[in-house]
Amino acid sequence: MARILILEDDAEFAELLSLDLRDMGHEADIIDSGFLALQMLADRDYDLLIADIFIWKDGQSTSDGGLLVAGRLRILRIMKRDDKRARIPVLAISGAMVHPGNEHILRVARNIGADDVLAKPFTPAELHEKIDALLASGPTNIEAPLRH
Repeated sequence: MARILILEDDAEFAELLSLDLRDMGHEADIIDSGFLALQMLADRDYDLLIADIFIWKDGQSTSDGGLLVAGRLRILRIMKRDDKRARIPVLAISGAMVHPGNEHILRVARNIGADDVLAKPFTPAELHEKIDALLASGPTNIEAPLRH
């Protein structure tokens, strides 16, 4: 069906997500770096990116997560529409809303460039619904102005 790249730092969760996607008939690759995800999106043909907003390394949140990738893809959608990465929809996921001060993070992800968002934990049905919608529509967050 579709080829999906998963940007996720939790290896166990990423593997479960990958298995679910394969059960749906999709191909799935896993990466734990936003920078490397951008490279993979350039080097291979993907139909969707599922990106964890925050990537943790050595117990610290890094800037190498889904916000970075969603923002860069949004810039490509505006400035380099012929770049194949500009046509890849982004589903941003995060469990950070449980931490004080992070309740707004999914809205931030949408404002930066994610096409849709999903709060962890989510059900397989919720995930499947979001994936099906994004694969059918493609990127939707193309030239929307940044919102505060």
